[in-house]
Amino acid sequence: MKELGSCIGPISGEHIISESVCQVLMGDGEFSISGVPWLEAGETKIIAPPQAKCLCRKHNSSLSPLDSAACYFFASLRSYLEHDTGPRHALLSGHDLERWLLKTAKAAAVSRNLAHGGKRLSGAFARDESILDMLDDPRHWPEGAGLYCTMNIGDLTENSVRFQFQPLTNEDDDIEALAFNIMGFRFVLLLEAHDLTKYPFLRGAKYRPGRIEISYPTSTSWVTLCWDDNKAHELLTAKWLQHR
Repeated sequence: MKELGSCIGPISGEHIISESVCQVLMGDGEFSISGVPWLEAGETKIIAPPQAKCLCRKHNSSLSPLDSAACYFFASLRSYLEHDTGPRHALLSGHDLERWLLKTAKAAAVSRNLAHGGKRLSGAFARDESILDMLDDPRHWPEGAGLYCTMNIGDLTENSVRFQFQPLTNEDDDIEALAFNIMGFRFVLLLEAHDLTKYPFLRGAKYRPGRIEISYPTSTSWVTLCWDDNKAHELLTAKWLQHR
């Protein structure tokens, strides 16, 4: 963001994953991390939520509404998945969630905390010149770019209080997309125009789901994502299954 010429110091020590989201994930427990290039393969370590010095105080503050939206999403989803207390409904902007995921991935990348195939990545994105505009305004996202749910009807998943992401790179090791696992839900954030010849794994994926429905035997709760793109948006349904 230094290219804007509007930075106001000092450089802040912002959390790579928003502190409020980390608090939702931790609950009354501790924060653990794995898969980063400074840990051995398969090693998990309990640490304080990691920070990076990537943003000035002004721009860190200007992006804070995205942190609030992400916290609301994570807190609502965790509560609905873990407790059947009757029908509940959360409503937020899907564009804010997309931009928070991009902001988080970019902070992890530029702080050299991303790797692919055991190799630390430079942090470069294939659309680096457009990232700032994409963070600023959802209208700057290419046609078909955005959040895809890659799960199919009938897929089984186990609710886990985890947030995982993996960079998807091109032949130059530049990041073109990111795979996310959010409490058992699997997504891909595509940063380029949708092209099935280039991204065949997105065939059949649900683009920008409009609602996550969490169904228990006696009640149903919803997390609704609002999109301003004049497209139809499908429903994701998660049904509670009793362990036998």
